[in-house]
Amino acid sequence: MADFVDKQFAKEEVADKVLEQYDQEHTRIFYKYVMGGGGHDIHFGVFKDPSWGVKESGEATTNIMLDFLNWAGSISADAHLLDLGSGHGGGTHAMAQRFGCKVTGINIGPEQNKVNMDRCKELGIAEKVNAVVGNINEKLPFEDNTFDSCFSCEVLCHAGDKVFTIKEVKRCLKPGGVFVFSDLMGADDADEKALRSFTDRNATTIMGRPSQYLQAIKDAGMQYVTWWDNSNHLEKYFREMLRQISVHREDMKKEGVTDAYLDNWVQSLSERAEVQASKGVFSHGFFVCRKA
Repeated sequence: MADFVDKQFAKEEVADKVLEQYDQEHTRIFYKYVMGGGGHDIHFGVFKDPSWGVKESGEATTNIMLDFLNWAGSISADAHLLDLGSGHGGGTHAMAQRFGCKVTGINIGPEQNKVNMDRCKELGIAEKVNAVVGNINEKLPFEDNTFDSCFSCEVLCHAGDKVFTIKEVKRCLKPGGVFVFSDLMGADDADEKALRSFTDRNATTIMGRPSQYLQAIKDAGMQYVTWWDNSNHLEKYFREMLRQISVHREDMKKEGVTDAYLDNWVQSLSERAEVQASKGVFSHGFFVCRKA
């Protein structure tokens, strides 16, 4: 089991830790059940309906981000989009299906990329999608001015130098290209110690803050479009993750996930939910910016 307790990682070492967190078999199973709800959208959600769980709210997050992409950049079937940190491919699949365009995903985990492409074959979109292995903390393996727009869902928390990564996205975008990204952050006034229920379970550098991302967009030379604060949905999402563990514990154990691993997550998520309810230390939201 990955050990991140009391640890935050430098730009040079965080990639290996991300592989520990996401690309081992038991961790892929865990995220599929507990954040994906059996699907491929492995990220925090937006609750339009109080009856929604992790799957519905996660799909809503993807759809909102695609709306931002389309309104800010008007995506056509001729477009070529980048999914930065594509994971299991939920965003990739949604973009290829919704816009009918070509999508390239870059992701640190080769096993996650395999899950992504296997699902693309099931959906009949494999000819539109490519998933490559790459590290967002290094120069991206693409030519300048390659992509029409870029989507990135909760990935930059793993970037050691966020301005560098945004500059790399800018380099790869065509003029006028849009970058839409989301992240889990600390609230602007949060003490780093208050965020340990997240950082002790996730391979992070220093957690970003909304104001820091707004400054990073400017420092990277991108044009700011908008920022939407989604933090009020976090407590419910943490509690829905706990519910998924309770409901699917035996299913996950049959697939090789241990009680010890799940118990650690229950403790962490319980702490997150309580500290978010009492102090609001976590922030989440969507950023939209554009290359001039």
